[in-house]
Amino acid sequence: MFAAMTLLPVQVFAKEINEQVFQALAQPLPLTGLMQTYQQEPKVVALNWSAAEMLLSLGIQPQAVTSRNGYRQWQSNSPALPDDVVDVGNRAFPSFPLLMQLQPDLIVGYPFRHARIRGDLNRIAPTLLLQQFGRIDQPQYRYMQQMRRNYLTLAKQLGKAELAQVQLREMDTELARLKQKIFAAGLADKPVAYGKFVGMGYGLRVFSQQSLAASVANDIGLNYVWATNLPGKDFTHLQLEQIKLLGNTALILVQETQSKGERMTLSPLWTQHEFVKNDDIYYVPALWSFGGPVSVIRMARAFTAALLEGSDVS
Repeated sequence: MFAAMTLLPVQVFAKEINEQVFQALAQPLPLTGLMQTYQQEPKVVALNWSAAEMLLSLGIQPQAVTSRNGYRQWQSNSPALPDDVVDVGNRAFPSFPLLMQLQPDLIVGYPFRHARIRGDLNRIAPTLLLQQFGRIDQPQYRYMQQMRRNYLTLAKQLGKAELAQVQLREMDTELARLKQKIFAAGLADKPVAYGKFVGMGYGLRVFSQQSLAASVANDIGLNYVWATNLPGKDFTHLQLEQIKLLGNTALILVQETQSKGERMTLSPLWTQHEFVKNDDIYYVPALWSFGGPVSVIRMARAFTAALLEGSDVS
């Protein structure tokens, strides 16, 4: 019995992230205006990582961000955050004394964490809150559509509307190119879902049709099938007994979270699921699910390279 349990993780996690995924993520992004030297005016504070990514993509270095190390770890640090960006504390509880000291021209956040403190933020600088999660009364919400609105709204505030429009068109061109790769590989309309283990008893987090992952998968020619989400979120959590609801669906899985899922993957029930039986699990590194064109292209390239299993997607 113990020998079988020792071998099980090797069987379940036989695939590693294929090298082409890393190569695809290392390729230059086909977006106009991405740069290493950033404009530092106006002075903008980003209270979440999505705003930080969008500012950098538009060629503006944030004066400050919240949870600077979190951006580098969880957002994947793309575009890379310069070392001299100030850290103003926790995303939910930024440091007001430090914000007042910085005297920014604009503060950018999102309603989920910052609606309750908007009045206080506005007393420091004009504050723009960009929607990230769908509301309960928005069943047709799609983050990809909202991202386009957010990006253009932020760009107009900064005099970068023309650049943002160009980048969004370039993003769409790259999605169309990757779709051709998927079709050429005979994977058109392949049913997929995207998830990661989150630990703490939550099980497998599977992203819904509202998520960026769903739109990216559909835009590159796959068929994103998981539709259920928690109220006000773009995902749900599945316990081991509920994984069967995924049915005959390929699972794109964030590899870094494997250790958090061992309670599930060491169970004999795990091997009974169709994506395990069919060797239909594809691993990707951590990808940011709430970014702008940079995150969209990175996710699309990672998904394509993972499913093509070794084919060059450049």
